[in-house]
Amino acid sequence: MGSPRVSVLFSHQFDEAAVMLARAFVDDPLMWALLPEVRDLAERVRRITTMFETILALEGRDAQPVLGVMIDGKVVAAAIIEGPQHESLTGVLLDGIRRAPGMVRAFGWGGTLRSIEVLRTLAKNHPPTPHIYLNFLGVDPDYQRHHLGTALVSHLGELVAERPSLSGVYLENSVPANVPYYEARGYRITGEIYPLGIRMWQMMQYRPA
Repeated sequence: MGSPRVSVLFSHQFDEAAVMLARAFVDDPLMWALLPEVRDLAERVRRITTMFETILALEGRDAQPVLGVMIDGKVVAAAIIEGPQHESLTGVLLDGIRRAPGMVRAFGWGGTLRSIEVLRTLAKNHPPTPHIYLNFLGVDPDYQRHHLGTALVSHLGELVAERPSLSGVYLENSVPANVPYYEARGYRITGEIYPLGIRMWQMMQYRPA
């Protein structure tokens, strides 16, 4: 397929990206904690798609870039990020469920309250220095092991390298197998948090000195 090329996704591509991200995150431990009662795979994908549609709409409203990789005109990988100088997605969602009704449609009231608990935990544990927040990175299951995630991670590292005011790229990860994946790409474990009892590794790729 050649070297993956990262580009900015536009709003008309968000619906496609939401479906792809739902497929990528359907078995994520945190998603299971938010949707413990939904066992049907198709229904889980539908609910998580609605969540990502809501998140992407808020990112578009706040003019935050959504990065992606496309193959044959199809979105096959995406990264939802937040820069240091904006109203964070976490803050937007915590500001009131009335501003994010899609979360209720996705998770119901119980799951929405659980998601607020998660967001509060994540928000208070961010690094104090300015950074890029890698909120979500997903690759379509049919296109994994083609270095698409690596292309997105490398692109974020390049963005930080060009901006002396940023300390690095920060993320949280709840999948044990992803820890060595990110470590191999220059991320370091900086701590652990346990929203809803789910172990999440805090990881940072620091800006080169």
